[in-house]
Amino acid sequence: MKKIQLGIVLVLTALTMMLVSGSAWADKDHIKIALADVPVGVDFYATTSRVALYYSYMIYDPLVERDAKTGEPKPHLVTSWKVVDPNTWEFKLKSGVKFHNGNPFNAESVRFTIMDMILDPARKCPQAGGWKWAKDVEIVDDLTFRIITDKPYPLVVQRFNVLFPYDPKWVREMEAKHGRAYITRNAMGTGPFKCAKFVEGEKLELVRNENYWKKGVPEFEKMTMRFIPEMSTRIAALLSGTVDDAVYISTDMVPMLEKNKNLTVKEVPILRIFFWQFDNMGRASKTPKALTDVRVRRAIWHAIDRKAIVEHVLGGHATFIHTPINPMAFGADPSMPDPGYNLEKAKALMKEAGYEDGFTTSAWVVAAEYQKATEAAASYLEEINIKLDIKPYIGRYGEFAKIWKAGKADGIATMGWGSYNIFDADAIWSYFLMMPEAPFNYTQDKELSDLLHAARSTLDQAKRKELYRKCQKIIIDKAYWVPFYARHAIHGSIKNFQYELGADQVPRWQYGRWTD
Repeated sequence: MKKIQLGIVLVLTALTMMLVSGSAWADKDHIKIALADVPVGVDFYATTSRVALYYSYMIYDPLVERDAKTGEPKPHLVTSWKVVDPNTWEFKLKSGVKFHNGNPFNAESVRFTIMDMILDPARKCPQAGGWKWAKDVEIVDDLTFRIITDKPYPLVVQRFNVLFPYDPKWVREMEAKHGRAYITRNAMGTGPFKCAKFVEGEKLELVRNENYWKKGVPEFEKMTMRFIPEMSTRIAALLSGTVDDAVYISTDMVPMLEKNKNLTVKEVPILRIFFWQFDNMGRASKTPKALTDVRVRRAIWHAIDRKAIVEHVLGGHATFIHTPINPMAFGADPSMPDPGYNLEKAKALMKEAGYEDGFTTSAWVVAAEYQKATEAAASYLEEINIKLDIKPYIGRYGEFAKIWKAGKADGIATMGWGSYNIFDADAIWSYFLMMPEAPFNYTQDKELSDLLHAARSTLDQAKRKELYRKCQKIIIDKAYWVPFYARHAIHGSIKNFQYELGADQVPRWQYGRWTD
């Protein structure tokens, strides 16, 4: 493995030396992006993959945008909102917005997207679980709608940052004429770019929406998103000038890119966290009984110097966290103490629990970065006689998710979770700890679940904050998870191509510009 990595570095270094300053990037009207994932299509509601967000913010418009720095929602297609009663929210829409085909954007577009594209059971939308709170959408007039919830739901506005309205007339006509598969390869939005061509497994070509309602956006005529899952190939494309921006740069490649005078490294702390989830309840038949003992789980927490892993293994390109939630998310309480690294305490807990001789457990990993951190943690765990049997599912998250959801992920799931751009504790803990909804529940703690349900069912933010503080304390006290760090989004790009990369992990390419 080390020889392979060295070979990659040598090749990339050679490419760097071959570059002629500024000559490789000439076409400023055509931005080329290297993505790390391979989307199956351009229908946002047919997937839950993060890459869908990248192209959807280009082709469509969300109802609300996020401030790139603070993460706060701000008006976009929606211009204002108010709470009519605890179960009713009213929203006003921007006038004069049109879909790429000239059809008007209106309240029916929103109703159709929520009720027909997402919640209609016949569509089997994989995002439907995140929208079950929506009971109905009522059209007040062309530019006003009300969303009715089955009970008070505090995340309505947050959710609207990832609601991209579809053109109901176009969808119905195209599906009637060509079948449902047509909209997986074609798209009709209101956004800054039009979908020109989707080539499966290769690229997505976009062209500027000349009639975009935000004047002067975008500045360039075309954008091509190339699907390049191999990180070294993305970097090679960047170094050779084939692309202007490359996403998901590994931490060990940063120093090399920083030495290139034509490039810049964009690095931003993001909402996504890396943590270990224990099979606390022994849900999977192969999980060692030891992991159902809170003393053993606490011992694991104490045995790993997580700060050292962030500093030395990741080179400081991550932010250490001691809370089972990103401090940027609503509900986090960073003031809560960290049990911390304490090897002697870890050994004492193992002895007290009767596992002084240790045991072996699985550790499932779905990303190369997580594997590096997990392998480093494994060396610490050897000090308390715990051996990790690492099960790599890198690039095979979908395959692992089926195992995970089926309750067969024994031992430890080493996971990253980005909360799909929702800056709230509900967007992470509900997927793992809420009963019966949580698809990845390996805990079964009724007290914790009840607190989460209560926090989801009130609009009182102060009350919600206190409920989440109690949740966080339980997760830490019972060592259900071991949090490691908040990830950093790292992109490599041409130095004079400027754009914002947000804490929500979303690149604002549509607002990008050339500085010379």
